[in-house]
Order: sequence, then structure tokens, then C-alpha cells
Amino acid sequence: MKIHNILKPELIKIDCQRTTTQDLLQEIIHDLKEKKFISNDKLILNKLIEREKLGSTSIGNHSAVPHTKVKGLKEPLLFIAISKGGIQYHENDKEQVHLIILILSPNESPIIHLQILAAAASLIKKSKHLIKEVITINTAEELINIVKKHETIND
Repeated sequence: MKIHNILKPELIKIDCQRTTTQDLLQEIIHDLKEKKFISNDKLILNKLIEREKLGSTSIGNHSAVPHTKVKGLKEPLLFIAISKGGIQYHENDKEQVHLIILILSPNESPIIHLQILAAAASLIKKSKHLIKEVITINTAEELINIVKKHETIND
């Protein structure tokens, strides 16, 4: 599975200004509800926050992959948020997080959920220069092209 194949420009936020994990997740979930991709924003936000309490979803290389499964969701949603200034995603993180790949999957699709998680982690771990490129973009299309380039390089 390739992340660039499921990215949608309307689910990319180029320069998030939030400075805390909870505020950032709240902003993303608000955007998803405003764009009518989800309806139960409070439940989803609570699930994401509870997931973070179990252990941070920051995975290194200035990136985090918050994720949860959602009852009633028809298809997986992938939302990418860029924090050009970076945020302290988790208190134990040694580096600021700039790239946030939020994954919401239907409860009924645990295998797809794991495939998307694996693809996101692979992109982040194998792409040493990904973040340097990501924090310079100005459009969603630029981000999609960068992701596609890095996924192709790492094949």
C-alpha cells in the first residue's frame, strides 16, 4: 500500500499553528467534521487522546502517526497536518514533531488499518530528507508529490 494513493488534497493542512498535541488533534478532528468526513467528533477526539495516554504515537524523524478505529466509518481516512514550527508532541520526545499523519479506519477493517500504519511508518523511517522537504511546501499537491517521490525512492 502506498500513502500517496489514498491522499486527498482536502485532507491536508499545510501550516498548523497549534502548540500542543491535544489542540492539534482537536483542530484536525474539527476540520474533518466541518468537511463532513466524520460526524461524531467528540468520540473520535476522545479515542485519539486515550490512545496517546497509552503511549505516544510519535515515531521519530519529527513525525507522529495518531490513529484509531471508528465504528460506522465507511472507508479509511488519512489526514496529514504539517507544523512548520514544530510542536512538542509528547513530553518525552527529544525532537519537535512537524509531520502528523492521522489515520482513522473502520472498526471492520483492522487489516487495512495495519497496512496504512505500516505504510506511514515506512515512509517516515526510510526517508531521511522527508521532513526538510515537507516543511517547505505551500500546497497540498506539493505534499502529495513529495510523498509519492519518497515512496518511489524507497521501493
